Amino acid sequence: MKEEPGAEPALDTPALDTAALAGGPAPPAVPALTAPSPGAGALPSAPSPSGRSAPATKRGALTAALAFLLLKAKSLLFLLKALPAGKFLLTSLSMLAMVWFEAQRSGIWFGVGFVLMILVHELGHGYAMKKRGVAAGWPIFIPFFGAMISMKNMPRDRDTEAEIAYGGPLAGAAVSLAAAALGLALDSRLFLALAYTGFFLNLFNLTPISPLDGGRIAQAFSRRAWLVGVAVLGAMFLLTRSPQLLLIALLALPRLFGRRNAEPDRDELEPPRQRAWAWRYFGLASFLGAALYFSGLLLGRF
Repeated sequence: MKEEPGAEPALDTPALDTAALAGGPAPPAVPALTAPSPGAGALPSAPSPSGRSAPATKRGALTAALAFLLLKAKSLLFLLKALPAGKFLLTSLSMLAMVWFEAQRSGIWFGVGFVLMILVHELGHGYAMKKRGVAAGWPIFIPFFGAMISMKNMPRDRDTEAEIAYGGPLAGAAVSLAAAALGLALDSRLFLALAYTGFFLNLFNLTPISPLDGGRIAQAFSRRAWLVGVAVLGAMFLLTRSPQLLLIALLALPRLFGRRNAEPDRDELEPPRQRAWAWRYFGLASFLGAALYFSGLLLGRF
């Protein structure tokens, strides 16, 4: 997820423009990470397609805590940024909060690995911003929703915007592949589960609709790709009933119906550059789809 100046208000202050909801929706549940036992956990689901969810009391407590934090977020952000090394402290504390949140559902080690994979995704955006001369802020993690990295100025053209958006899923695919390799080398179900989750989330982030990464990449080669994105998003919501998808839909509406008024229209790329971006987009999506399938086979998902 990336933050842009001048975007519509959403979760935080200043306003957010999400390029990648790195934390949602969660993938379909796979078998428990350890030998089956009473209460053994599965991968995060929000909710899972199987219909099973956390106990109502735990969900209520988490929801209340998150609501309180969101209400106090503006004051907390102001105080933390005013401190020496406040931005580093804010990133660290938000990471710890995200680890705690994920640990409640899937165990501490899965939570740590999951948050580190999201961090790599966001750093991929940050590296692409630096490479293209766009000032980047520090990553901030938001339990239940994902993470964001601030973008201090607007991309100058479609090519730059696509490059920045592409950096996150590319880095996410690389770290997921590393987790899969460790899972195979160590015969570790934990690493395989992390790889499966990473492949799923980065593939989901390539859905071609803003504010997801895929929407920002697809604008480099197609003006109509958002129609596919709407269909994919709708189908996923029917399957999962994930509240994160509703959030994405709400954030997408102003862009779908008011983008031309919100920012000046930029020139389309030359046809060779459009084809290059189409190849990069569909190539990465195909790799992630195949990797998701094979990691699911190893976990007994398919």
